[in-house]
Amino acid sequence: MRLVTIDNGNTNPTVAIHDNGVMKSLVPLDQYTPVTSDFILISSVGKSLSIKPSFDLKTKRTKTHFFDMKVNYSETLGEDRMVAAYGAYKKLKANERVLVIDAGTFITCDLVTNDGFQGGYIFPGLNRFLKTYSDSAQLPHLKADQLFKSNEELPHTTDEAILKATEVYVKAVILEVVKKTSPKKVIFAGGSAEELKKILSLAVPADLDRHLVHSALSLIHQSHLSQG
Repeated sequence: MRLVTIDNGNTNPTVAIHDNGVMKSLVPLDQYTPVTSDFILISSVGKSLSIKPSFDLKTKRTKTHFFDMKVNYSETLGEDRMVAAYGAYKKLKANERVLVIDAGTFITCDLVTNDGFQGGYIFPGLNRFLKTYSDSAQLPHLKADQLFKSNEELPHTTDEAILKATEVYVKAVILEVVKKTSPKKVIFAGGSAEELKKILSLAVPADLDRHLVHSALSLIHQSHLSQG
C-alpha cells in the first residue's frame, strides 16, 4: 500500500508518493492516477477535489486542537497552515519556538511552540505582489523568477524599480515578523522557500523544507494512522 499525500493549494496542487516515511516522488495533481490500494491524505485549500481521502483530517480537528496540538486560532485556520504547523510541532525541542514561513501563492508566517499553534500572518506571495503593478496601472507584469538577480542597490529602470521594491517588501515584512515573534528557529517551506532563505539574514537558525505539507501529512500517517 502506497501512502499518497495531496497538497491541494491555491495555485500548484501536488501529489507525493511515500515509502516508509520517505517521499519517493512528487508530481502535479493532474498527473496522478489513483490506485485502489493507495492510502490518501489530503490538505486542501484550493478547488474541490473528486479524489476522496482515506482518512478525513477534519475528524481530528476541534475548536481547540488538531490531533494532540493545541490550536490558538479560530476555526478559519486554513488546513495547509494547520498541517504544516503540526509537522513543525511534532519535532519541537523543549521550550522551542519555531516560525513556519510558507512562501507560495501567499506567504504565511506562523508561530509554533510547545503549547501548540499560536497564530500568524498572511501576506501576498511574490507573484501575487508583482501582479498588483500591472493590475492597477500600465506597468509590466513581472515574475518572481526575475527577483534577486540584480546586485544594484538603487534601481535605474522601471523593471528594476518593481523587482527591487518587491525584495524590500518581502525582506521587511518577514524580518518584522521575526522580530515580533522571537523564534529560536525558522522553517522555510513552499515554492519560493529557497529564494527567501538565501536573501534573508536571520539571527536564528533556518531550515528548509519546501514540501513541508507533504512531510507533515506523512508524519501524521506514521504517528496516528499507520497499522505497522
